[in-house]
Amino acid sequence: MDLKKEYDRILNSLKNRTPISRKLYERACKVLPMGVTYHIRYIEPYPFYVARAKGCKIWDVDGNVYDDYWIGHGALILGHAPTPVLDAVREQLEQGTHFGFAHEKEIELAELITRYVPNVEKIRFTNSGTEANMYAVRLARAFTGRRKIVKMEGGWHGGYDTLHTGVTPPFTGPESAGLPETVLKDTVSVPFNDADALRRVLKEKDVAAVILEPVMGVAGAIPADREYLKEVREICDKTGTLLIFDEVITGFRLAMGGGQEYFGVDADIVVMGKIIGGGFPIGAFGAREEIMK
Repeated sequence: MDLKKEYDRILNSLKNRTPISRKLYERACKVLPMGVTYHIRYIEPYPFYVARAKGCKIWDVDGNVYDDYWIGHGALILGHAPTPVLDAVREQLEQGTHFGFAHEKEIELAELITRYVPNVEKIRFTNSGTEANMYAVRLARAFTGRRKIVKMEGGWHGGYDTLHTGVTPPFTGPESAGLPETVLKDTVSVPFNDADALRRVLKEKDVAAVILEPVMGVAGAIPADREYLKEVREICDKTGTLLIFDEVITGFRLAMGGGQEYFGVDADIVVMGKIIGGGFPIGAFGAREEIMK
């Protein structure tokens, strides 16, 4: 098979089926960098534009129907537009949206999460998973009195400056322009599923926290080895280092208790994302009371 010819055939087929999307993309390029709101949404020859979605199906503006395996970055475990979620949202919209004051619903959600997620006795809500990771790192530094953070090579934790490094090969530098060395000097990336590499770093440096995804998302849905996670827990305990599980991707999907329950390994701080809001913008980080206070 001539791969170039096959690639061109597929692109031409997409172009023929998506003329309205093409016009929208041309319009978008005039006001949005790359014509999209986030670079991962750009696909060749241009993005298709969604008109509506229901369950596991998406309809684009040209009338094409797609089986959706992306499912809102993995946050829509109930599918698109689930009736119970929409009914709850409509009911709340009638009562108001952004109050700037305390509300009973925040207590109810915190009670639900702390009931199901191990080692989360108290929780703080944020606007996104990125914010939750940012505050989790700050919390770990405050609790331990240390500065350095260890993350995994290929691990992506949102756009927070301190963690926006070591995501793509060769895993040695920042993932974006505009990230000064002063921000990244306290971040160390180590290979995933390599306990010896982590042990060496934590032996040489005073590390506030190790942050990892129980299943690495952006890197290709790579699961942690169960024995590896147990070793990570032991190494952190011996060195007084906190273990942060970024469960933005895995929380309430691997199990009700997330990666902790699935792998049988305890984390000190747990980070969650849109899954806890039915796909709406929200994040959270939680830990046992002595850390959160």
